[in-house]
Amino acid sequence: MLSPIQKEIVELPGNLIVRASAGTGKTHTMVSKIEYDIAHCHTHKAVAAITFTIKAAAEIKDRLTIDTSNHFIGTNNSFAIEEIIKPFMKDVFGRAYKLDMSTDYSVKVKTFAEGLVKIKDEQILCSYANSRENFIFQLALEILQKSKACQLYLKAKYFKIYVDEYQDCDKDMHALFMYICESLNIDTFVVGDEKQSIYMWRGAYPKAFMSIWDREDFSKKFMRDNFRSCQQIQNYSNLLCDETRDLYKTVDDLASVIVICTTRSNWVTSVTQHLDPNKKCALLRYSKANAEADAKALSDGDMEFTYIPQTPISEITTDTAWLYNAIAKYFILPKYSAYDFRDEIPNEVVGNKKILNYIKKSLSLLDECIKQEDISVFVKRVEVIADYLGYDTKEEHCKKVYETICDPKFHPAFNMDELKRIAITFHSSKGLEFEQVVLFVSDYRLSSEEDVYNHYVASTRAKTKLILVYVNGDWNAGQFAKNINNILGKSGLKMKDVATIVNCTECISD
Repeated sequence: MLSPIQKEIVELPGNLIVRASAGTGKTHTMVSKIEYDIAHCHTHKAVAAITFTIKAAAEIKDRLTIDTSNHFIGTNNSFAIEEIIKPFMKDVFGRAYKLDMSTDYSVKVKTFAEGLVKIKDEQILCSYANSRENFIFQLALEILQKSKACQLYLKAKYFKIYVDEYQDCDKDMHALFMYICESLNIDTFVVGDEKQSIYMWRGAYPKAFMSIWDREDFSKKFMRDNFRSCQQIQNYSNLLCDETRDLYKTVDDLASVIVICTTRSNWVTSVTQHLDPNKKCALLRYSKANAEADAKALSDGDMEFTYIPQTPISEITTDTAWLYNAIAKYFILPKYSAYDFRDEIPNEVVGNKKILNYIKKSLSLLDECIKQEDISVFVKRVEVIADYLGYDTKEEHCKKVYETICDPKFHPAFNMDELKRIAITFHSSKGLEFEQVVLFVSDYRLSSEEDVYNHYVASTRAKTKLILVYVNGDWNAGQFAKNINNILGKSGLKMKDVATIVNCTECISD
């Protein structure tokens, strides 16, 4: 079912920008719109659904009830690389540039010219040393602007592109997408939430998203109703930001948002007595070290929490990343079979029995390598599988797959859904939801726009209970107290008006 605003969004033609606050059903709306647009396009052309993560792309693909074989559903980088750079590199820069280049973001260059040399001499598509600049998208735009063949290809293939989480786009991504919209006249749908921009440290530019909001050639819709969190948690998160402050609704019961004032030595006991042991809970911290240490502290305090680490393969973003993840899942998850592996292959080979038999045999050979602890042969066999399926791979990436499989500490990252209580970074929590969420206010001083956005994202992961831990004497916690009271004061409120405060001995309730 679609809400009235969702139905309007789905049926609106042309360019469209949607601001979607946390918990408003953004993915459901986007999937519904893609299906509606395809059903009503009256053309042979395809769509491109572009996301930031492989996981998000997979979710969209899984939710679509239509045949996706002719459409592009993948990440920003894979779109730029596979649809623009690789096919048309030679068209702009000449035959010296080979098309079988690999992507390695660990290789850093300082200038555009240096990046071109890496491609020409070593067939490596790399990244800038300055994380606020994006070599891949600068290169893609250069090719698109200069290659008539590339322009004609995209215009002939796509009638619409959809860009998810647009607030996380950097300036170079924004330039490419707007060129496609303006110069190629391909309808563009963008959805995002400037309040959930938590990647400004690596170049995200939420002002680009809001600049589209000001354009006359884009229709505009705002999804504000949070269907995930209870009203009190909604109240708290909405009060953080100017654009949602008017959504505040008075509630009688303040038990869903709890501020616990405690000490460094006693915080575990203080927190656990307010948690429902039968409901899923996530502790979200800014740093991986704190998340891991706090998970241990909670577990030592008789309430087991599992730290969810980043795996060696989690930051691999090449178009072969799906293969590495599929291999890892096969050996880590008991219920993940060769059939599941086959279904994840991007190319449409689901009905090919030969492919399935090949996968079964290949996975069996990999199993032998793992049992024999033979990493060198394991790497070679992964390379063979990748080559058979039409993908490039790198030795160091294959070694990371082996490490991920063989080290049990990485396994929880693959079965998070089965764990009742976890500890992760709040950056990793984006897109997830939990009945209960625990935050340390010292992670969010609220002294900058980025701090506020980070706190908004973390807070809106909670459905029924949000616990804010205030450690007495912590300077960062003191900064949070000062700034949250200033923010709430804009609405004539104090923390005691929106939360239950436990054991307050400092200024958090002022």
